Amino acid sequence: MKNIQLLKSVLSKHSGECEHSIVANDTTSYELFFVHGKLETVRKAKHSSAQISVFVKHDGKLGSGSFVADESATEQELESKIAEALGNAKMIFDEPYELPCDDNQSGGVIPSNLGGRDEKQVAADIAKAVLSACTQKDCGINALEVFVTTRVNTVLNSKGVDKSQTKHTVSVEVIPTCNAESESVELFETYEFGNLDEQAIIREIAARVEDVSMRAKAVKPQEKIDCPVILNPYDIREMFEELVSDAQYSSVYLHTNLHSVGDKWQSEPAHDKLTITMRGIVDGSPASALFDKDGTSLCDKTIVKDGELVANFGASRFAQYLGKEATGALGCIDVEVGNTSISELQSTPHLECVYLSGLQVDLYNDYIGGEIRLAYYFDGEKRIPVTGIAMSGKLSEVLNNVTLSKEKVVSGSYSGPEKIKLGKMNIF
Repeated sequence: MKNIQLLKSVLSKHSGECEHSIVANDTTSYELFFVHGKLETVRKAKHSSAQISVFVKHDGKLGSGSFVADESATEQELESKIAEALGNAKMIFDEPYELPCDDNQSGGVIPSNLGGRDEKQVAADIAKAVLSACTQKDCGINALEVFVTTRVNTVLNSKGVDKSQTKHTVSVEVIPTCNAESESVELFETYEFGNLDEQAIIREIAARVEDVSMRAKAVKPQEKIDCPVILNPYDIREMFEELVSDAQYSSVYLHTNLHSVGDKWQSEPAHDKLTITMRGIVDGSPASALFDKDGTSLCDKTIVKDGELVANFGASRFAQYLGKEATGALGCIDVEVGNTSISELQSTPHLECVYLSGLQVDLYNDYIGGEIRLAYYFDGEKRIPVTGIAMSGKLSEVLNNVTLSKEKVVSGSYSGPEKIKLGKMNIF
């Protein structure tokens, strides 16, 4: 950010009355927009901004105030915003905590095979992969958007933290469409990658094109289905994101956590035991980072071992409140895989969910469930596309009856089994 030195200079004038932090982001992206397979727009974008926070100690408490500034902000505008933020901070009465100090870690580049590659060629390769994956009759890619992005994130504070990290990612938004006999059916898909794997993109889009074709043929089952449920990466990620939030320092401090260290997530596991490690970096995950927004360097932490909660994790503020070591706000969830192949998981009767209205996971009410828009029911002989049904179960019982695939996948913040089979689910 061009005016970061100006920001530092203006904030230094207030060093006697407050601490401060600056979180700056500089983003450049190369973007392609297709309609019905035809390239319509090419765009290169650049954006820079910073969030500035001031921290004021008063009345035995700590108050904070924040504002956002772009690189066009003048010294006068910054002074005005700082004054307003200081006023807001004096009306906040949080328990005191200290900003992280310089830990001698300067940051760097997050590993990615996108680094150093020509952004135009990367975007073209992705578009080619997506469009080549659509081979189904009467199906096509209605719209496609590709974003090749480089982000430079810089964190500075009045305690000496001054570090930057560079991240390369690719985002894809695609709408596969199938023209059935009586209607046109489409699905909206979004993906974000930290590495480029063209063959994986082709396999994924081909599968989604098949799904949109099958959605037009899906029917509501005439009889009740009674079998295990298989989840795919997107819904697996949602499930684990909800589960691990219970182990954050912030949840413990605010007394919103259900489980404490030593409690068992799986009281009597019938199949696989869960082991989960929160990580700063997972190869290929767009959630990877070297440090969090406070400037705390990220330290991996295993939080669940063989179904038991063994540790909490979280950012500096709540770690201080609890007297724990800060791991930083770890963003990658790494789940150990199982010993069962996907082909084995799918060899017996099951319902494999492809599209849900949203997986619902409620720890306090011991609930997991969702409405099913599209799933494949395998009755032992045939694979039948179904819709118009729902599922639910007691979360504690379901977690005791999980079977994890040995094949691994990276999907957003999640790294772990590509498919998970859930027992004890009620399908209706």
